[in-house]
Amino acid sequence: MNINLRQDAPDQTDKVDVNEISEAIEQFKSVSAQILATEIKLKELKEQEKYISEFVIPEIMNKQNLKTLTLTDGSQLSVNKKFIVSAKADNKAEAIQWLRNNGLGDIVKNEITVNFGQNEDNKAIEYISLARERGYEPSQKENVHHASLSVVMREWKEKGNEIPADLFNILDGNRTSITNKTKQ
Repeated sequence: MNINLRQDAPDQTDKVDVNEISEAIEQFKSVSAQILATEIKLKELKEQEKYISEFVIPEIMNKQNLKTLTLTDGSQLSVNKKFIVSAKADNKAEAIQWLRNNGLGDIVKNEITVNFGQNEDNKAIEYISLARERGYEPSQKENVHHASLSVVMREWKEKGNEIPADLFNILDGNRTSITNKTKQ
């Protein structure tokens, strides 16, 4: 992209230092391009790390019948099974309903919130009074803690049941970790 301030802003060329702004714009474009290239490289490195962590090292450790390995610096390398489940964001309500329909609804947290618009203070006060008279504190949000969901879904799967992939993200595999030696 060529910058020509005399054409782009002809009425301002006598007030603007064309060289100064052109240099700043080129620096901005250069830094933006470097950021994009770095983000792409970071994504590639994370994919490589994941592949090595989840496939390469676990395969080597399994082949050599190793569970852990102490490195020369004293840190421990280990491969652990990971089973993590989360509800897909775009199907969260369906995932929660699926849990309830399959007898797993006790892990769903249900919070209720009521919002009132402008000039509805009287309605809000009346609602709060009514709820409190009945022993309730109003507010609602349905949610499932990820750790609870993972535990329940692991048990579900171990019983031979299927986890619907259209409702849940499932990570079922190995992950390598290195624990640094604690300083004494």
